[in-house]
Amino acid sequence: MCTRYEDFLVRLKEERVIRKWSQQQMGRKLRMTQSHYCKAELGVRRFTFYEMKCLCEAELDIYYIFTGRRCRPEYQEFYKDCTYEELKCYLAVLCPIAGYLQKKGRLALGADSCRKAESAPYSLASDKGEKTVFYHLRRWLDCSQQEMAERLDVDVKKLRNLENGNVYPDSELIWKVSEELGVPFSIILNDKNGLRGEVSYFAEMIAGGGRDKMMERLKAFYGLIRGKCQG
Repeated sequence: MCTRYEDFLVRLKEERVIRKWSQQQMGRKLRMTQSHYCKAELGVRRFTFYEMKCLCEAELDIYYIFTGRRCRPEYQEFYKDCTYEELKCYLAVLCPIAGYLQKKGRLALGADSCRKAESAPYSLASDKGEKTVFYHLRRWLDCSQQEMAERLDVDVKKLRNLENGNVYPDSELIWKVSEELGVPFSIILNDKNGLRGEVSYFAEMIAGGGRDKMMERLKAFYGLIRGKCQG
């Protein structure tokens, strides 16, 4: 799968056209003028972090827009009533399982999914303390701030501010960290719908042809997850 930022924009337009929304209607949903939205959809300008948050709330398949994958409706429906914290617990369990099965040759994950399976514990750690996912990602990759800044194509000052939560990433930087470094975009944006798609994808991959058995296991596991998140 091609992972250019342009693909994100193509899928965004595809989702808009499917719903028969004009650029003006889309702009309203993202709190943008039609002109600004048009430029962003064409890649002339980037969506701000705030505009991306609005995009997550716009009744679109945000997981598909970012990844090019659509999940089976039965998994999406199962996770529909889960809280954001519960979904994070599921991801924290499913990603290591997927990574283990991949190493054992029992599961064939794509390169981007492998990165996500490996980076999940560090991505989820971003809620602990004052540091953001950018800080935890850099520590996981064992990079200096200079090395990480070069990898993300930003200056060191901006990286430092990103790590401390003083500035927010735009759409291209969110995409880059998600697709190239394996951090789920939903974690960066604190987005429940995107996270539901991420969890559904890994559950579907692990299940393979045994979806019924997987659904039963998920139902049994749900009580443990809810107790942990409420405890």
